[in-house]
Parts: sequence; structure tokens; C-alpha cells
Amino acid sequence: MRLFAFFLSFILLFSNAWASPSYKEKLLPDFATTVLDRRGNVIGYFYKKHFRLYAPFDEIPQNLIWAVISAEDARFYEHKGIDPIGLLRAAVRDITSGKIVQGGSTITQQLAKLVFLSSQRTFSRKLKEIGIAKELENNLTKNEILELYLNYVYLGSGAYGVKAAARVLFGKDLKNLSLTECALLAGLIRGPEYYNPFKHPERALRRRNWVLKQMYKNGYITRNIYLDAVNQPLGILPEPEKPRTAGYELDFVKFMAKKVLSADQLYTGGLTIKTTIDENVQNFAQKILASYAEKYSKEHNLNDLQCAGMAMTRLGEVLFVVGGTDYSKTKLNRAFQILRPIGSTAKPITYLSAFEKGISPYDYVENTPLELPMEEAGKKTRKNGEDKYWRPENYSHHYTDYLEVKNGLTYSVNLATIHLAMKIPSKIRQNFKKFEFTRGDFNLSYVLGSFPSNLYRILRAFSAIENGGVLYRPFVIKEVLDKNDQLIYRGTPSFKKVADTKNIAILRSILQDVVKKGTARRISYLSKRFDVAGKTGTTNSWRDAYFTGFTTSFVMSVWFGRDSYKTLWRGADGGRLSSPPWAEIAEKLCSIYGCGKFLPSYEEIVKSYYPLPSIPLKTELSRYIKANTLGVSYMESLTTLN
Repeated sequence: MRLFAFFLSFILLFSNAWASPSYKEKLLPDFATTVLDRRGNVIGYFYKKHFRLYAPFDEIPQNLIWAVISAEDARFYEHKGIDPIGLLRAAVRDITSGKIVQGGSTITQQLAKLVFLSSQRTFSRKLKEIGIAKELENNLTKNEILELYLNYVYLGSGAYGVKAAARVLFGKDLKNLSLTECALLAGLIRGPEYYNPFKHPERALRRRNWVLKQMYKNGYITRNIYLDAVNQPLGILPEPEKPRTAGYELDFVKFMAKKVLSADQLYTGGLTIKTTIDENVQNFAQKILASYAEKYSKEHNLNDLQCAGMAMTRLGEVLFVVGGTDYSKTKLNRAFQILRPIGSTAKPITYLSAFEKGISPYDYVENTPLELPMEEAGKKTRKNGEDKYWRPENYSHHYTDYLEVKNGLTYSVNLATIHLAMKIPSKIRQNFKKFEFTRGDFNLSYVLGSFPSNLYRILRAFSAIENGGVLYRPFVIKEVLDKNDQLIYRGTPSFKKVADTKNIAILRSILQDVVKKGTARRISYLSKRFDVAGKTGTTNSWRDAYFTGFTTSFVMSVWFGRDSYKTLWRGADGGRLSSPPWAEIAEKLCSIYGCGKFLPSYEEIVKSYYPLPSIPLKTELSRYIKANTLGVSYMESLTTLN
């Protein structure tokens, strides 16, 4: 009665499947999603439980099909799911032993067991297996049965299905397997652990050669090919290739993929995700940033220094994501999973706002100490009533009456920036929102980068400076294909116009000066080879050190800091810490993607775009002249850069 109930439930469950053209799809198991870099190289996989890669029938090598048939079911194409000869032979052995010892199962019967039944050896299960096998044969072609079977079978070392096994054992795509490799895989089906080639190479070799002999007997290979093949080594990897499922760039891909795919699609759909990541650059950037973190840690006796880096093309294609020194030790991705103050990285927004309001780079701005109510800086007065005022300072503690506007940005002068911001707060508020640094909130401390942000947002904002006022949002997924290679999603650049080309050009020229002679002059040597512009960033008490820069090909940001938010060390600024590794990675990127000259050129911008300075009142003229003199002296006196 129980057996009848089982068959009835089986028929009811799949009666609709047989009538539908997608019935085979309903029998397919879960498949891992494969992640590719921009050059088509596999960089990782996402899966829920088993590492299994989908192999359609036309992707399976003919030698593998012949090997499996020879090893498991020589009469596969002749019988209708049940092989009476094989079944009789198995029955004799079972009867003489008093229990099920010989399966006698065809490939179709094995598939029935893999899909619907347990591995328990009982007579009732064998009857169920036969019934299901007949049903499968009635509703599937032989090739479809083989396809399902070769996608289901476990082949040891954590690999389910022949495509995953080809990757784990040989580090190869299925289509590139040799005859002997196909024979080895076929031999593993009967006993994946017993014949495990990594643990028992002698057994695996004997089993492989037995499969080759069966192929020869069945007429699939010639005698000469057989004799040559049995003398070949196993050809496996030194150890099983462990599927890479995590990493800083993979975590970012997963984060972005979840915005367009369901969890079921992502982990079980057998998708192919084509990304913008350049894995060569990813590995290079990881190595460079980690080596600098190690160097700085040794020099300053730190044990918790961390790093992060991120780069994208002009169109927003993310090239690499480094979230820490070592993923195996710290999974937190500091490039996009945390928010920290960005310091002077934010200053370009204030200066762009000034240019948009008609202020010239040649104009002068106050550079004197300030004392402002805490509320104006978005800060709270302490409970004891002290510190009611915000007293921002210049990094070097040097001050002048006035300073040329462009020098305020070139040398990252805090007080000059705040004085400038006090003239145009509404415009700055608008631009912080337009550049997607904030949602519209603003106070004066924002111009010094007190608001929380991350490298992802920094790249997004700086892309507008690189692209003549057009902001490009970072994206990492180019295409998503289903397991049948049908396109289901295409990522495209997302952009918007946020600023006038002329004012952006002026800003860019000053950021070029930042590298040539300003706070990032340690990497000024790059400017002799290709145009580069950027901005350093250092937060209060030297807790964070940034450098964000761009060329004609990419924009990149680098950060160093501690998860505890403790001080790095006195003088640990963006120019010192972050610009040197940025430069090394930039050279690598330029060698691959090419870097050239900005258009319009620096000289053209200064000559044609810089408006003349405002004419000061006669009574103020002497003060401007004095400021100019002091300004030059002040700049030359800078020995520690922000």
C-alpha cells in the first residue's frame, strides 16, 4: 500500500512537468553562480550548499560520455531504463548473499535514485527505482537523462557534477578535458572517496585504466590510443582547487548583485555574472596596500593598522576593491561597508561652489583664526558648559591675513576654506547634495570633511571632476546570464550632470597643482609622465589618511586608519601615507589602460578660464599686497602637508 501511495504521489507531483516543455528544468538541481572578471577569468562562485556547475549536454565532451557509458551502463542507448541482463546478474548476487550488494542499476536508475530516493539498499527502494526509471525514460530523451545524471553525480573533493569536478581536480573547463581526464572522472562515479586521486592515486590510476579498457572494448577508442592513454599520469592538480567564494571584490559584487537578483537566483540559479573587476589589478592593489600597511605598522609599532582602496574607470566601471590588509583575517570591507570622516577630501566641493558664485582662483580669502558657536559646526556643547565655541585650526598652525583662493585648496588650508564657505553656505549645501556626499544636511564643519562617508561615495563624487561635471555612479556588474547563457540583466553607466564644464576645469587644474606642488607633491613625479590630479585628506588627530586622485582613464581612492578610531601617529596625513601606494597602483593601471593629457590642458585653463581677481577697495589694497607676500612665504614654510 505504501509503495502504491509513493507512485501515486510521484505521478501527481510531476504530471504537470511531463506536459510542460520545462519538465527537465524541474528536475535540475541547484547550481552555483560563476563570477568572471572583465577579461572572462573566473574569480569566484556563489552557492548555498553544494559546489555544482551546470553543464548542458552539448558542453559535455564526447570522450566523457563514452567513458561514463563504458564504466556505468554499456547498454545505455539500447535499453528502456532497465537492463534485464544487468538486473539478472545483480539479482543472482543479491539472492546468494541474502541482501542487496550489487546494484545492477542503469544510468537511468541511478538518476532516479539521485533525484528522488535515498541511498539505502532495500528491495522496496529498488522497486521504486525501477518504476521511476521507466517514467523518466518515457518522458526524457537519452541525452537529457545523461545531462541530468552528469550534473547530479558526486565525484569527491566537494565537487558535484562533472563540470565542477573538472575545475576541482584539473583546474580546467569541462570542454578542455583530455581523454584520460574524462576516464578518471567516469571512474570516480562508482566510489568518489575510495578512488579519490588525491588520497589514493594508485587506486584512481587502476580505476581510470579500467575505464579506458572498457572504452576500448566497446569500440570508442582504438588499441593504439588505449595503450598510449594507460601510460599517462593522472594529471590532477597538486591539491583540489577550492572554489573561491569570498574576497573583498567578491563581497562587493555580491552586495551589488543582491540589488538586482533574488537570493535564490544568486545562490542556486547557475548564473554567470560578468563583472568590471580586473583581477590582475585587484591582486596587485591588495599586495601594494597590504605591504604599505605592514611597513607603516613596523615603523610605528602598530598592530591594528588597516587599509582600503577602490578604483573605477571614467564611466564608473569598478576595477578593484580592497577592503583591508588580509581578507582571511578581517572580512570587514572598509571600502564600502563603513562610514568615516573624510577630512580635506571634501574641500573641492567648497572651491567649486566658490567658482560657481563668480569667485576667482586669484581672489583672496581670509586665513585668520575663527571662534564660532558649536551649533554652527554641528557640534554639541559639553555638559559642563565648556567649549561653547568651535575653534578650527590650520594643520600647520600658520596663519595669514589673506590667502589666494587657489592656494587654499592647493595647500589644503582649513581656515581659508572655512572663511570661503561662510560666504556661500547655501551653494555648498546644494553641491554636497548634488555630488551625493550628503542628502542635504550641512554645517560648516562639513567643508573640512567631518561628515561620514566611504571610498565608494568619494569615487562617485570625484568622477564628476574627472568627467567635466558629469557624475558617474560606480557599478561592477556588466551582465548576468542564466544557466542557458540567456541575458537576464545588463549593467549600464548611471550618470547625471552636476556642474558646469568650465568651473570643473578650473577646479581640476588646481587639483593638478595639489600633485605638482601641494599636499600630494610626494608623487609629483607622475605629472611628468601623464596628467594626474587629486586631493589629500586627513581627519582630526590623524585618525584617517586619504588620497583620491584621477587621470584620463580612472579615479582611485586610498585610505589608511584603525578600526578603533585611535590616532595613527602624529603627522600621519594623506600625503605621507596614502599618496605613495596610490601612485604605485596608478602606474599599474596606466600601463594597462593608458593615461594621457587632460583636455583642455592645464595651461589653456589658466589662460582662458581663470577669471580676473576682484579689484579691492583702495583702503584694502595694501592689505592684499601684504597678503600676497605673506602667502608666498607661508607656502614655502610648509614642511608638513595635509
